[in-house]
Amino acid sequence: MTRNKRGDLKWIRLKLSMCGTEEFKIHTAEPWIPEPSEIEVEMSVKKSKIFKSPETDNIPAELIIAGGTALIKELHKLISVIWRKEELPKE
Repeated sequence: MTRNKRGDLKWIRLKLSMCGTEEFKIHTAEPWIPEPSEIEVEMSVKKSKIFKSPETDNIPAELIIAGGTALIKELHKLISVIWRKEELPKE
């Protein structure tokens, strides 16, 4: 038996209304992994090896490191959007 997304949402709402104040959990096969924090992004940038050939994006690590706090914040925003949508931006 298959349901469309609209039917799934109705079912979830029905189950939630039946639960009252009890917490309702949806179980999936994928483990839940929390979104990376800004500190984790900063730590990853600081761990980057300098004087190494750029990866496939052709952005040298020195350039990312030189971007400082402002670039880290923007990278974190981008990573968060990708994390939530579970897809890469078109550009």
